[in-house]
Amino acid sequence: MGFIDIQKRLFRASSSSLVLTPNDVYGGEISMIIKDVMIRVGIVEDNGLLRYALESSLNAAGFEVVFAASDGASALSQLSHAEVDVLVVDLNLGRQLNGVDVSLAWQKHNPELGVVYLTSYEDPRAVVGGKWPQLAKNYVYLLKDKLSNGKELEAAINRVAAQEGHIEHKKSGPLSALTDSQFQVLSLLASGASNKEIAKHRGITEASVAIAVNRISKALGIPSHLDRNQRVHLARVFLNRTSD
Repeated sequence: MGFIDIQKRLFRASSSSLVLTPNDVYGGEISMIIKDVMIRVGIVEDNGLLRYALESSLNAAGFEVVFAASDGASALSQLSHAEVDVLVVDLNLGRQLNGVDVSLAWQKHNPELGVVYLTSYEDPRAVVGGKWPQLAKNYVYLLKDKLSNGKELEAAINRVAAQEGHIEHKKSGPLSALTDSQFQVLSLLASGASNKEIAKHRGITEASVAIAVNRISKALGIPSHLDRNQRVHLARVFLNRTSD
């Protein structure tokens, strides 16, 4: 990494200690700690206690929390006057706008924005209607229950601030084996819909729904001969993996 690249990272970021490894500086033998450059962070989280905890911990860690919004509308209202380098956003905001909507709107406003999706969902399709969503260009996807301390979040923020986020979210968990169509069928089944109701909603035949349910069972490793218990097992797997 040359001096110009270092400058770019400095101007893109805003952390009190951005650490560049020896490989970052001409492949040299020293590391550089550049101080007084604070990364500006916006938080969007509908859980009040968690929102307060995030704001407090990030401020204490040397980041500058510009705003902490409780929903998507409040986050979008900040577009006209707030400047942030990184958006930390929950996927399920409990109202009309979800975290993906908010992140893409902010990214349109600021193409170099880094996004940390901090969520309970292994599979974002559970929040955005069953279809695999377009996520922000520069992001890290963090599961809340995998955070042992604040260090993972701090590292994720530094990563996207340096434009080193993931290009594509790697699907994980049992539901990742399902196609979007199968995911939508399973979502309806888990909500209590019958095959007839699922068929009507999807615009397909009941026979097609039955075939889809069997294929979903096979993908998730659930025996198809369980009859009604099959649906219970499928619903349980879905709800266990998509509950916030």
